[in-house]
Amino acid sequence: MQQLNLDHFAMIVECGSLTKAAERLFVSQSSLSQYLKRLEGSLGVALFDRGTTPMRLTYAGERYYAYVNQVRKMTQDIRQELIDVKEENRGRIRLGIPLWRGACMLPEFFPAFHRDYPGITLELTEGSGQYLEAALMEDTIDLAIFNILGYAVADDRLESEIIFDEPLLYAAPTMHPAVQWMLATCRYNGCFPVAPVSLVDEVPLIFTKQGQQSTRMIQNFIQKNDLHPEIVLETTNLTTAINLAAEEVGAVFVPAEGAKVCKKPGRVTFFLLDTPDLLWHLAAVYRRGRYLGRLPRLLIDIVKNTLGDQKF
Repeated sequence: MQQLNLDHFAMIVECGSLTKAAERLFVSQSSLSQYLKRLEGSLGVALFDRGTTPMRLTYAGERYYAYVNQVRKMTQDIRQELIDVKEENRGRIRLGIPLWRGACMLPEFFPAFHRDYPGITLELTEGSGQYLEAALMEDTIDLAIFNILGYAVADDRLESEIIFDEPLLYAAPTMHPAVQWMLATCRYNGCFPVAPVSLVDEVPLIFTKQGQQSTRMIQNFIQKNDLHPEIVLETTNLTTAINLAAEEVGAVFVPAEGAKVCKKPGRVTFFLLDTPDLLWHLAAVYRRGRYLGRLPRLLIDIVKNTLGDQKF
């Protein structure tokens, strides 16, 4: 059966009306009605209940529609794969990434990627993890890189590949008296000083609404540990929050890589808090069940090879 016929049937289902479907397909209603009659005749079943408005699929129609969607998806995937083969290492990748994360990560992996694949253009969309999930479902980006809780995206329509595990750090003004006392007495884990969770109640807090997942994780951590920090400011901009911490406005929870966007590193101390509750995972995320494409796969491999061995 021709792809055109499958698209005609799918359009009737999506519009729920022969008139609307004909308008969107730029064909006459009579020709579309004749097409549907021939289709039902060849299959030997009624696909629509014509006594309802909008038109509804019969059970046979629902099963046929499921088959049609599978065939359309396979056709789309085959076409994309053939384009990949034809174009070799040329084309574009529509990448979604959090605003501050791009400032940290792109200088680390993009030079190597551009050197190896100069014919591939990277088209960036920046936003929160929640925004990028929606962009993936709307097919406005091919691939996203953002943090997730657990080892899979909550939305089962999306697939994820872990790049590295990452703690949330507690970034506090270095000259705050409680921070000075902690630095004089604490132990270190690698390059980060380790502090008890009680430090959170000693310093005013700048609360960052970085996305639904990080906000929920921080709120759960505060509630679980019965903490009551004084919240002096709420912002969606992580860079702003870190640089306000440098001006001694308050402390802020930041992903470990967020330390790289601090313009006054000596004035902010990044603590690991002594808790397992502030760990999440940086992941490459894309649509489940859809052909990813050779170019996004190349990018994922470069990112994993460049960043995947990071230890915090």
